Amino acid sequence: MLFDAYVVVDWSAASVPRQGTDSIWFAAFERRSGGLVRRALANPATRHAAGAALLALLQGLSARRRRVLVGFDFPNAYPAGFAAAAGFPGPPWRAVWDGLAGLLQDAPQNANNRFALAAGLNRRIAGGGFPFWGHPHQHAGRYPGLAPKKPAGYGQGNRLAERRLCERYVPRTKPCWQLAGNGSVGGQALTGIPAKRRLWRALVPNAAVWPFETGLAAAREPAIVLAEVYPSLAAFAAERHAVKDARQVLAAARLLAARDDDGQLVRDLSGPPELTAAERRLVEREEGWILGAGTFATCGSRPR
Repeated sequence: MLFDAYVVVDWSAASVPRQGTDSIWFAAFERRSGGLVRRALANPATRHAAGAALLALLQGLSARRRRVLVGFDFPNAYPAGFAAAAGFPGPPWRAVWDGLAGLLQDAPQNANNRFALAAGLNRRIAGGGFPFWGHPHQHAGRYPGLAPKKPAGYGQGNRLAERRLCERYVPRTKPCWQLAGNGSVGGQALTGIPAKRRLWRALVPNAAVWPFETGLAAAREPAIVLAEVYPSLAAFAAERHAVKDARQVLAAARLLAARDDDGQLVRDLSGPPELTAAERRLVEREEGWILGAGTFATCGSRPR
């Protein structure tokens, strides 16, 4: 087995403290005496509280020399070319992480500027209207350059793709540019990437971001691996909890442990074997990957 503990985080871009449905949940399991034991099921009301709780949990596990896989349910990155188009200098994945961290304003009680941030990036990239879209109807006219819904003719004449390569393997996922509407993950990415960056920086050198720092591989170092997951790949009906988000993080963490038990997690961390050398470079340097995309049985096969 590769890991001693498994953590799955369901993020939220809420603008006010929130608990229960559509809020932050995380579950943690640890191997003890040959069995899997639940360490935590938490529902922090704010992103700042979640970051502090996760940091304490991971530092504690690391201090006991436990190797931990941490999965977050939002994109680690954007389609190829985003860093350059947004004017973020440096190696693409780090440029995006650093660039968003410098632009996001996220107060302790969850007030944040994600829609204004997206509108500003749209103006940089395309003069407005692309690539980000979506905001609540009550904000009509508040964010010039950010359409409330996906515009007609979206993306025509622009080079940025709507989806990353990994998302084509899991067609149920929503595009990372979508900021509002059922299942949208755009807000979670804009608020989550800076939060994950803070966590990663606080844990270095004991943490690495998969696959950017580890490559598409089942590396046995460092102690903490931060990855991207899609909890809906796990069957969660058997979990007992009133809130669906809680059931999903519990089921997803158990699934990671089960795949590690069976030796399948090695395949998941290595990515689909049919990826070309150029595609692997793209994934490892810029786009990232959803853990299990193309290797879980439920993911389907390579898209055409």
